[in-house]
Amino acid sequence: MKKLISLILTTAFVCAVSVTNAQDNLTGEQIAQRAHDANKSATGLVIKGTLTMKNMASGSNESRSAILLTVKQDGQSKALIRFTNSSYSGTTMLTIERTGKENLQYLYLPSVGSPRQIEGSDKEKNFVDTDFSNEDLGGSRIPDYSYNRLADQNFGGSDCYVIERFPKSSSSKYSKHVVVIDKASLLPVSVQFYGKSGRVVKTMKASQVRKVGNVNVPMYLEVTDIEKKRQSILNVADAQEKKVNAGYFNRNRMSARWAEE
Repeated sequence: MKKLISLILTTAFVCAVSVTNAQDNLTGEQIAQRAHDANKSATGLVIKGTLTMKNMASGSNESRSAILLTVKQDGQSKALIRFTNSSYSGTTMLTIERTGKENLQYLYLPSVGSPRQIEGSDKEKNFVDTDFSNEDLGGSRIPDYSYNRLADQNFGGSDCYVIERFPKSSSSKYSKHVVVIDKASLLPVSVQFYGKSGRVVKTMKASQVRKVGNVNVPMYLEVTDIEKKRQSILNVADAQEKKVNAGYFNRNRMSARWAEE
């Protein structure tokens, strides 16, 4: 009987180790793809918050109210972000994922009156005087990088994957990104952006993750431009998984008012 129990325990242990090893055999690109595919809602997601831009040298700051709408349709994500007050009120960005092609991004400025397409060469440029780049807001794709997987680590009390991604474009101002991804939520909780000098020039951190419907949402997001001594901090006040009007995600309707405003 003791030998039988011992055999059962040994078999169970071997199976557990095999499952763990199977999970640990994920490549950096596979982890990046899993994170990319996670936390998307086919119903729709409505996020409202305040974006504060801080000048770390002078201590001055500026705040804007913002609304983010996202939905996953036909396997691809679409997203809209709009400022609803300040001198940037009505400024709207639309991002549309495309399989096998560059993601489409459009920027609508009320002062201009019509949306313009953001070209691929502009994806690393900042989004209207914030420290978020167009790439940060959905302009990048998995094939835009090559990947390495680094050793897993504990970050903020959570087990996390760690990957390096290297821009394939020689014109990129970054040499690599080191991305920490929470295993439970599959959200990136830390990103370090390395310049051509090999030094960290920008960081991104996410925290206060909350389950909203079937989606994990960070209620706090912070981007720090180390070189310019600036920070952009998004504090989410409300997040809901709810039906979003699919007609909003159209470049010809970027000036239309949303019911969610």
